Amino acid sequence: MNPGDRQHKLAYFYAMAAVGFWATSATAFKLSLGHVGQLPLLLVASVTSTVAFFAYLAFTGKLRLLRAFTKRDYLWSAGLGLLNPFLYYVILFQAYSLLPAQEAQPINFVWPLTLVLLSIPLLGQRIRLLSIVAILISFAGVLIIATHPAKPAEILDFRFSSGPGVLLALGSTIIWALFWVINTRDRRDEAVRLFVNFLFACAYILFLTLVLGQARVGN
Repeated sequence: MNPGDRQHKLAYFYAMAAVGFWATSATAFKLSLGHVGQLPLLLVASVTSTVAFFAYLAFTGKLRLLRAFTKRDYLWSAGLGLLNPFLYYVILFQAYSLLPAQEAQPINFVWPLTLVLLSIPLLGQRIRLLSIVAILISFAGVLIIATHPAKPAEILDFRFSSGPGVLLALGSTIIWALFWVINTRDRRDEAVRLFVNFLFACAYILFLTLVLGQARVGN
């Protein structure tokens, strides 16, 4: 087997693994939120991610790259960490607490469409008419999932399991897309900057958890 074939197989393996993890995330969120409060769950998840990033950086020798970080770099990461994972998951977990998992996840997964739309004014990207039609069809599909009509005509009744939940799920896509649009201007090592982002996010989540008195595990 030549190196090119091996790389292709690895790429497919990682892609399928990512799909598998994402496919189970909605169920995992709902089950976890049934036993643990939103902020404690987010705190544990963020700390775990931060530790994992630290271990990866230590193993790959990339911790030294932190020495090149300037005050501006840390402020930039503080802002990005505020967007994701802090604001994004605070809003998303609230949406999951209000909606069935099979509704919350598809609605949240319109973020690539939101990313395309935001890239037009923020990055000056051009979009073809065919792409606009595809986006409209995709949003129509999300509307059907969110309203689960018995008849086609009932789609326009806009009957949601939870209107606020739908708005929160859609709002989270804006934050996620905005985060990645801003990231296109960041030329630092991806793993290092994500580590610092999560480090700041842990501080935000811990502060909010303590202020709201939800440091105790449970709702």
